[in-house]
Amino acid sequence: MVGLISINYKTSPLDIREHVYVSESEIVNFNNFLRKSIIVNGSFIMSTCNRTEIYFDYDQNKIKKKNISHKIISCLINFKKISEGISPYVEKKFDKDVYSHIFRVASGLESMIIGEYQIVEQIKSAYKLCNKNKMLSPILERMIQKSLNASKLIRTKTKIDKGAVSVSYAAVEKINKKYSKKSISIVNVGTGKTGELTLKHLIKKKYENIQILNRTINKSKKISEKLNLKYQPLENIYKVLSTCDIIIFSTSSPKKLITINETIKSLSNRKKPLLVIDLSVPTNVPKEIKNIKNVNLINVDGLKDEVNKNYIKRKKESFIANKYINNLVNEFIVWVMEKEIRDTINKFHEDFEYKFKEIKNIESQSILDKYKQNIINNIKNIDLTKDQDTISIVNNILLRK
Repeated sequence: MVGLISINYKTSPLDIREHVYVSESEIVNFNNFLRKSIIVNGSFIMSTCNRTEIYFDYDQNKIKKKNISHKIISCLINFKKISEGISPYVEKKFDKDVYSHIFRVASGLESMIIGEYQIVEQIKSAYKLCNKNKMLSPILERMIQKSLNASKLIRTKTKIDKGAVSVSYAAVEKINKKYSKKSISIVNVGTGKTGELTLKHLIKKKYENIQILNRTINKSKKISEKLNLKYQPLENIYKVLSTCDIIIFSTSSPKKLITINETIKSLSNRKKPLLVIDLSVPTNVPKEIKNIKNVNLINVDGLKDEVNKNYIKRKKESFIANKYINNLVNEFIVWVMEKEIRDTINKFHEDFEYKFKEIKNIESQSILDKYKQNIINNIKNIDLTKDQDTISIVNNILLRK
C-alpha cells in the first residue's frame, strides 16, 4: 500500500510551509528518523517552496491507514521541532489517489502556476537523492519514473507549458507592470535554478541594469559570464539595498540573509521606493521589512494574482491533460495489481511446497498439485480493472500465518 502526507500551498500558508520544509541535506536524516519510529518498505521525500511531501510504502496488515498517517505527521513535527500543530494543514492520500497526485504534480497540474516545468527538475533531484540512499521501494521507484513519463507525455500532447510558467516569471511580470523604465537597477540574490530562471526572464524583458549577488563568488562569476551580467559578493548586500530599485531573493538558505535592524540602517537616507521580492522558502527576508517606509515586500504567496491569470489561460489544456492522467493512473494500477498477483503466487507456491514437502504419496501429491494449480489459475483470472480489492483479500486468506 502507498500513502502520502502533503503540506502544500493549497492547504497551508507560507509560514507553515517554512516550518515543515525539509532541506536536501536533511532528507536522509529525516528518512532514518522516520524508519526508527515506523515500519515502512520505502519512502520518497520532496520539499520545495510550494510543498513538502512524504510518499511511503507500507504493509496494511501491520499498520492501519489512520495510524501510519498520524505517526508520520508526529515524526515530522518532532524532527523539525515544531511547537504548533500542523494536522489542519495536512493532505492525506492513499493508493490510487497517490498515483494520480504525483502524476499531476510532475505534469505541473498541481503547481501554483499550471504547467510550470521547474517541478520536474525538483522531482528528479529528490528521486536521485532518495534512490542513491536506497530509500525507495520497487513500487515507489516505478511510481516516480512513471510520473516523469506522464509529465513528458502531457507536455508533448498539450499546450500546458507553452509560454514561460513559473513563480519567477510571475515575479518578473509583476515588475514589468510596475516599472516602465528598463534602466531601473535590479539585483538578484542567488544563482540556483530559480535565480537563474529569474535572470533569464528579466533579460528577455530587456532590463538593462541587472546585478547578481551570491555567497559563492565562483558561481556568480560563472552565471554572470554566461548571461553577460555584473556580480558582487553577498557581503555588499546592505550597500546594494541602499541604492537599487528592486532586489529579488531566490536562494535555498535556511536562514535570513538580512536583519531588520541592519536593513533599517542601510535605508535610513533612502528617498525612492524599494521593491523586495522574496521567492525563497524558507524566506530570506524578515517579514517586518514591509513596515519600513517606502519598502514594498512580495513573497511567493503574494504572486497568486499572476498565478490565477495563468490558471485561466491553461485551464482548457488541463482538462485535456486530466484525460491522459486518468488513463496513465489506470495503467499503473493494473501494473501494481499484476505485481501483487505475481508476489502472491510466488509466496503461495513457496509456502505450499514447504508445508506439504513431507508428503511422499504420489497420488496425494498429484491431488495437492491440482489443488494448488487451480488456486493459482483463479488468482490469474482476476479482472484487474474491476476487482481492485480482491488481491488484498487473497493475500489475507492464503498468506496468513
